[in-house]
Amino acid sequence: MSSKPLSSVRTSLVVVLAMLGPVCVSQASVDESQPDAAMVRSIAIPAAGSGYSRSLARDGLYRVTARFTSFDGDPLHIGFPLAAGAARNAAQGFGIARTELDALVDRCTRSKTCNQAALDQHVARYYGERGLRMKRRSGQPTRLFVDVPLAVHRNRAHVQPLAEALRRLAAERGRDSRWAVDAAIALVQTGLPYREPGDWDNGRRIVGFYPPARALEQGYGDCDTKSALLAAVLLHLTEERLVGIHVPGHYLLGIAGRPLPGQAHIRHEGQTYVLVEAAGPAMRRPGDVADSTLAALRAGEDIRVDPI
Repeated sequence: MSSKPLSSVRTSLVVVLAMLGPVCVSQASVDESQPDAAMVRSIAIPAAGSGYSRSLARDGLYRVTARFTSFDGDPLHIGFPLAAGAARNAAQGFGIARTELDALVDRCTRSKTCNQAALDQHVARYYGERGLRMKRRSGQPTRLFVDVPLAVHRNRAHVQPLAEALRRLAAERGRDSRWAVDAAIALVQTGLPYREPGDWDNGRRIVGFYPPARALEQGYGDCDTKSALLAAVLLHLTEERLVGIHVPGHYLLGIAGRPLPGQAHIRHEGQTYVLVEAAGPAMRRPGDVADSTLAALRAGEDIRVDPI
């Protein structure tokens, strides 16, 4: 590896960038020449047909409202603030910018002590700082995927107002923390529309993923985006351990606990986790997952469990 000439580095980086792809495969095309409309507008537009909306006030806070239905069939309404700066910082701290990679390579090539091994370490560190992890397999190209646990913990504080609003909603209805957890799941499944983020966001390659604060600002997400958002909220609502679970083409969560009869679950490192679908748009209670997810778990191929 250390004998690889530095002149090949730029080509290698471009190849890696081209291989980035979302966990939930997107069919949308991306035009890199077009500006990101969501970053141009100061007030985001509610998703068509959804009960989710947000508006930006002069104090720099979004006023977010969402209408959704509980697992018991009760209509629910929730409102909470979201700092525009938090959403912006979450977006800027995630993903890859070509200019940043070019600058990293340039710094190395100007250094007399930089070799390929050192540059590889710098690049791997850069990916890690930008919320991505590298997957290496013998005889196969290196691939990158989202570090969901890192995104969850980086955004935990940003979603606290939403968690507090769910707690208040539970208290108003005389319900307990378990109800608040179920309400959070129902909200992310059905109150936040399902839509796949693009590959690019304001000049950054984002692997089809929004960090939780950005997802709340944009008002939509797909399986891994919604799973990260739900996990960040649940960290405020439960003491139970959480894991993220990757299966081919999908991402979901697991909450530690004893499963009820019929609830789908996994065992990981001696702990049982009840499976939770975050993606929606179908409403699914904990332990109720898609047949395709169960089939993928039984097949056991390319499964990854991410402790959160």
